[in-house]
Amino acid sequence: MIKALLAILVAALTVGVLLIPSPAQPQADEAAAVNAPAVAVCPVEEGSGRTTTIGVATAVNGEGRFTAFAAGVSAGSTTFSTGASGSAAIPIAEIAPLGTAAGLAELPGQDVAAASVLVGAQTAAVEACPRTPMQQSLLAGGSTVSGERFQVQLINPYAGEATVDLIVQSESGLEAAPQLRGILVPSRSSAVIDLAELLPGRQSLSIAIEVASGNVMTAGRFDAGADGALWHSVAPATDWYVPVPSGGREGELIVSTGVAAEMTFQVDVYGAQGVVEGFQEGVVPSRGATSVPLADMGLDGASAIRVITSQPAAVFLRDISEAGVAITSGASTTASTWLLPGGGLAPGGMGSAVILNAGLEEASVVLTARRADSVAREVNVPAGTVVQVPAIEGRANSYTVEGSVDLVALWVTNTDTGKAESIGVPIIDE
Repeated sequence: MIKALLAILVAALTVGVLLIPSPAQPQADEAAAVNAPAVAVCPVEEGSGRTTTIGVATAVNGEGRFTAFAAGVSAGSTTFSTGASGSAAIPIAEIAPLGTAAGLAELPGQDVAAASVLVGAQTAAVEACPRTPMQQSLLAGGSTVSGERFQVQLINPYAGEATVDLIVQSESGLEAAPQLRGILVPSRSSAVIDLAELLPGRQSLSIAIEVASGNVMTAGRFDAGADGALWHSVAPATDWYVPVPSGGREGELIVSTGVAAEMTFQVDVYGAQGVVEGFQEGVVPSRGATSVPLADMGLDGASAIRVITSQPAAVFLRDISEAGVAITSGASTTASTWLLPGGGLAPGGMGSAVILNAGLEEASVVLTARRADSVAREVNVPAGTVVQVPAIEGRANSYTVEGSVDLVALWVTNTDTGKAESIGVPIIDE
């Protein structure tokens, strides 16, 4: 139903122009009764001047539940409804004062995503909550030089205990701290490994998370100055897309691998004039990481990077400037539909969607702000280019992106004192 509705909406819009709110507000479909339960695992923080809200994005009208847990037990739970807007916002403060902990979101369908929106007086961090545990995943982008704090949070929402090894490579080589091996993560708990205490003074840390038994989800927590970032580990892949917002020239790409051998990679650049293939090449050392400054790529306005690697790897966008701190992964797939959970949910509702069309055909794209009175805009994205679309006026719980061709989408959050960049969640047609 939603595709039919969007088709009607697109037909009524003027091609290539951002629209005013549509007369017929976007409505969510009813959740199918046959959908199997879907869950997401969210890192949260409540206290010490920071608070977390869980944003839910979907096109489904259905019911769900969020349960916070710590020290092996439930700390509280609440039900939620995505309603006609296909969205929800769940304040953790109304559940329990948890400190650094986690929660399990039981979602009303498979095509639903949740995100942790962490805010403080000078902090903004937004990241989608992972849904699938991985036996090996990669995490990079953090550092532990003076004034910086990098933590790895291992989350186990399941009934059995988990055991995890962290294989950490820095500019000093393979790190041998015994606290990185055989980490026990009890059931319905999380373990926080403070790398600033274990490995201080490191400029670059590439981490392979290897699960020896049980299952965990992994999040990175990074603080530099007043602002901080929250992002999750990803499964290795050989093809990555990274949308880069306007003004992101001060950032860098981090290409990381858990393979015990040297690896090569190629960088393609997408800009206003299209794609430049083979713009740059590089090498990543065994189990290590290589930083690629975006300033070297001649980016002008919203852009995107494609990284093709010779061995499975992960690519992260690290953006630290006077505006704040942001770290997120790239996307290892394209899709015609993207969910941006938590987009527009931070105080002030400021932000934008960065949309890459890496294909060969022009894309007609509908960006919808999911809230009680959901509204939509349409843009055209020429083949091989990137657009950055400002937030629709007013606060939203989440955003969705629906395109006529496959795309990649990222959400940028801006507050007066911080920023966040969070890669979207693709909906893959089966």
